[in-house]
Amino acid sequence: MLRRGPGPGRGGWQSRWIFVDRPSRQYCFPESSVLRKRTGIPLNLFIALLCGLGVAGLWLVTLQRVVFEREQSIAAAMKSNTHLAIAYEQQVFRTLKAAEQVAAFVREQYLQKGPDIDLWRWVERQTIRESMFTIVSVVDETGQIVSSSQPTGRVNYTDREFFQAHRTAGEDVLFVSRPVLGRVSGRWQIPMSLRISRPDGGFGGVVVMSVDPANFTAFDRHADLGGQGLLELTGLDGAVRARKLGGADSFGMDARSLAWFRLQPTSPEGELIDHRSLEDGVERIISYRRMAGYPLMVVVGTAYAEELALVSQRRGSYLVMAGSATAVLVLFASLLMLVLARQRTAADALRASEAVFRATFHQAAMGIAHIAPDGRILGANEKYCQMLGYDGDELRERSVFELSDADSQDEIRQFLASRLAEHSPLAAPEIEKTYRRKDGSTLWVCEALSVVTDADGKAEFLVAVAQDITARKALEARLSHAALHDGLTGLPNRVMFLDRLDRVLESARRHGDLAAVLYIDLDGFKAVNDSRGHAAGDALLQQVARRLEGCVRAEDTVARLGGDEFGIVLAALARTQDCEAVGRKIIQALARPFLLDESEVCISASVGAVAYPAHGEDTRSLLVNADTAMYVAKHAGKNRFSWGGRPAA
Repeated sequence: MLRRGPGPGRGGWQSRWIFVDRPSRQYCFPESSVLRKRTGIPLNLFIALLCGLGVAGLWLVTLQRVVFEREQSIAAAMKSNTHLAIAYEQQVFRTLKAAEQVAAFVREQYLQKGPDIDLWRWVERQTIRESMFTIVSVVDETGQIVSSSQPTGRVNYTDREFFQAHRTAGEDVLFVSRPVLGRVSGRWQIPMSLRISRPDGGFGGVVVMSVDPANFTAFDRHADLGGQGLLELTGLDGAVRARKLGGADSFGMDARSLAWFRLQPTSPEGELIDHRSLEDGVERIISYRRMAGYPLMVVVGTAYAEELALVSQRRGSYLVMAGSATAVLVLFASLLMLVLARQRTAADALRASEAVFRATFHQAAMGIAHIAPDGRILGANEKYCQMLGYDGDELRERSVFELSDADSQDEIRQFLASRLAEHSPLAAPEIEKTYRRKDGSTLWVCEALSVVTDADGKAEFLVAVAQDITARKALEARLSHAALHDGLTGLPNRVMFLDRLDRVLESARRHGDLAAVLYIDLDGFKAVNDSRGHAAGDALLQQVARRLEGCVRAEDTVARLGGDEFGIVLAALARTQDCEAVGRKIIQALARPFLLDESEVCISASVGAVAYPAHGEDTRSLLVNADTAMYVAKHAGKNRFSWGGRPAA
């Protein structure tokens, strides 16, 4: 609730310029001749030099603050984009893994049954349920289609990239081709294929599936990349598999000249600022990652101008404030020199200067108050009274402790004591704190405190300069929550899920604890969503989220990873069997009927789980194994629990 600011920029430069009305004393500057005798420098020149140094220091600190905030904003954007790139990599990995599993299943059936397999019937009966694949085909060693999920006619694939790659190489790995125009569908597709090997090891054909390139950029629906964001999946051969640039999908471009592609051979992951290398000419902050296990890389980017919009706005404010302060300083120096040039009118000039100070105190746009060492409010300007809702007489009957929340009063007392002990009128550290207004509402302020001392150096009172930052604090709270939580269910989103998992694993390594990750996919959710509409589907997801929260402890994390997929991080387990108990508890909880629009619907859940350190010792391996375990549960008949490997005792 109470925080020291790091430097002069956070509360604005006006918080550093404090005008103090001290009618009990009068201050006179020495005669020009006296100063010249002591220093050899004319007084006017001395004042001009001081003014120049002050202006130079003011602008130096202002420009340093502008540079610092720009660098901080760029670093924050790079960190956010890195998390999004990790999440995007996981989504692409799941898509490729699903393709690999379907292709392996079709290949096994083909090797057992031969050309008699009927892929069209399998899709119709939902034996193959992956809706992302527009067509699944088995191609023999001559390039002819043996069986397909769609009517094809006589089509030969011997000239296709994937066919030639599998015929040449004997590796049993998923091959992700460049986008091609489908000969059956007539649409641009990305073929993904597995080699079929005969018993003697010879080439027996391929199993090929096609995916719309837009499927690989659908991730932008779950991540806010702004109006000019970039999402890209590129092969290490330099061909772009899918790209979404400012909301428009494209594919097939040559990425070899792009900065991130040139960096990835030596740096598998990283961040950079791209200076308008793409066709739209937009400067972007880029994060990229080379995928493990596949010759692909993912790229996430946000517009530089959008990320630094707030910094640019504040830069303008800083420059205006610095310019205003410069003008005031120059004007003050000019007036002072004029006063010194007219010694006979010094008394009148002093009274006029004091009047200017009083007017500045009462008409300042910032709240200013004089505070006694014991915390009593001695006086305040009109802005300070307006901010708190009291008039001047009411404030003089109160102390700063009475205007603060009870739980922060001790901390404020300590801060006042430390400032009074320093006795340094030059240092004015800022704090962000709350006041309680007269109507009971909370007021957030950025407040600078300076100590005013007498001739003996004893503290007389403090000057508090306060700026209302309530709106900024409310905005920060909203942005912080929205960036880390799912807007529909209120659960943590994928970014927060990954952060919590990293922390749990770090704690488990340090204390030798067990931890676990569960991946949950809802069985039958699509049917409810299609038949009852998206509003009913959203209501169902919200009910599912509440039941999942009821299945775990307060220290565990339940997150929505996207669509109808959820993830759970279990911290500090006593034994791995506890993870399986939670998984079965989830299956039972989600098997109970849900009430939607006064009618019941039933779904189930496929749950995959992994335990640390039995099934992996880092975040990526645990997520991959948990995702694989979930697909095993789903393909084994759904509504069941599956380990990502044999659990430790």
